[in-house]
Amino acid sequence: MKNLYSFLTIVVWFTAMMIQPGYLNAENKPDSLNLPAESRLTLSYLCSQQDSITLTATLLIKRGDFTYSLQNVPVEFIVTGETLNQTVGKAFTNQDGNAKIAFSHKGYPADKNGMINYLARFTGTGKYPAAEATFTAKPASLKLFFSIEDSIKTLKVTATQKNAKGEEIPIPKETVMIYVPRLFSLLKIGEISLDESGTGTLEFPKEIVGDTLGNLIVMAKIEENDIFGFVEGKNTINWGVPKQYYTAEVPSRELWTPIAPMWMIITLIIMLLGVWAHYVYAVYELIMIKRLSKKDKPPF
Repeated sequence: MKNLYSFLTIVVWFTAMMIQPGYLNAENKPDSLNLPAESRLTLSYLCSQQDSITLTATLLIKRGDFTYSLQNVPVEFIVTGETLNQTVGKAFTNQDGNAKIAFSHKGYPADKNGMINYLARFTGTGKYPAAEATFTAKPASLKLFFSIEDSIKTLKVTATQKNAKGEEIPIPKETVMIYVPRLFSLLKIGEISLDESGTGTLEFPKEIVGDTLGNLIVMAKIEENDIFGFVEGKNTINWGVPKQYYTAEVPSRELWTPIAPMWMIITLIIMLLGVWAHYVYAVYELIMIKRLSKKDKPPF
């Protein structure tokens, strides 16, 4: 019994020594709520079909080691030029700190290279400082066409931009990624290298599941380009395999069904039995220690 008391004393002393330095550090660490706030604003850009520009500003607040988003805060979007600053609109941030606005780029000022400057501005409040973010890109367009020759399905993509006269000219020697949307992400089905005429083709893959009618939304993207930023084009075609829904005759045991698989139930039972066996064994050892201590107790 004395050995047990000695062991418990050592454990308590060791635990106290381990906790005390952390406690002292916690006392000396400054309170993050009393640190000055730093506003961080980022701006993302997407040019899609029909001359549409989508700007998304993300506003985050950093205070010490903590970073969080602000909701229902106005963010102003501005198109800036050499001689003109024109406000596009204003949007409020959501719970993730994102404010989004979509508009047509026609009529907005561009420099001699056709680049348009975009600015997102948070004017700040008494509690949070102001912040700005900029993005510069040249408007572009991606168009998708579908054709079938000798039972071979072909996807054709054309990329164009506008010159100083407003005329559409091809975008040569760029790489275009081809995607098909799926449940939570995009499925990449290939990539196209554009030629001098801004055109490229891809043999469309087979056995891609679409909706019940076989319809697929095909997306073409130019990603992270130094001149054009992010450009997207999309079109719909019924080249997919029609999705069929089957009603199970009896409830199946799958991970996504209400009835768990048998192997999972057996594994859980074994784990619970192991945990409870350790508890029973610990109680048994305590009882035996108490009994042995009474037997070994010397008479007075």
